[in-house]
Amino acid sequence: MKILASIIVVSCVAVSSLQAQLTVFTDRSDWENALGGLIVVTEDFNSIDPFEFADGQTLVTSNLSVTRDGSMNGGDGFLAIADGSEFGNLDGTNFLDGETGASPHEVVSFDFLGRSAFAFGADFFSPFSGDGIALSVAGEIVLLDSIAGFDSGFVGVISDSAFTTVDIIGNPEKLTFQELWSADNVSYAIPEPSSAVWLTSLVAAFAIRRRKRC
Repeated sequence: MKILASIIVVSCVAVSSLQAQLTVFTDRSDWENALGGLIVVTEDFNSIDPFEFADGQTLVTSNLSVTRDGSMNGGDGFLAIADGSEFGNLDGTNFLDGETGASPHEVVSFDFLGRSAFAFGADFFSPFSGDGIALSVAGEIVLLDSIAGFDSGFVGVISDSAFTTVDIIGNPEKLTFQELWSADNVSYAIPEPSSAVWLTSLVAAFAIRRRKRC
């Protein structure tokens, strides 16, 4: 995996690698507008009673599944559906409250119920300006704290390659301490058959950007 360590706070920025090319957005409206004909699915966790995940537990909703992989470090981590009164909420409603644990960091995985996605985003909050939290998407790692001044807000990606899972991980370069994070309004985009032309155009646009950088 390649670590994407330099993300500028603008509406979006394209980043490339040999595996996949991602465009990272810091504005939800711009991310949604860029998706064109893709179907956006959002899980806000508001219909789920607050609870704490057990080590290795998976929550399956009508929109996605969320797994706490505590086996990496013997359960030295934390994941819960917290209510809107808890510290870390973004809009006064239920949210995911997470902590990676000490090294090796615990991983939280999102699965799209067997569907392939081309975009992923969520509203994030970290009490320590990102604190090393990262997204693993399509073979790439996007560090939230590489976004200058990040403390809370939307982070989303669009990929030129399909993916079936997204992981929240601790910064692989910071191995000695726990990472705290919150996430809400977790969204992803899947194509309709009619959006095949859109996907072809997206891949072509990424290819043009890549050639311009050479």
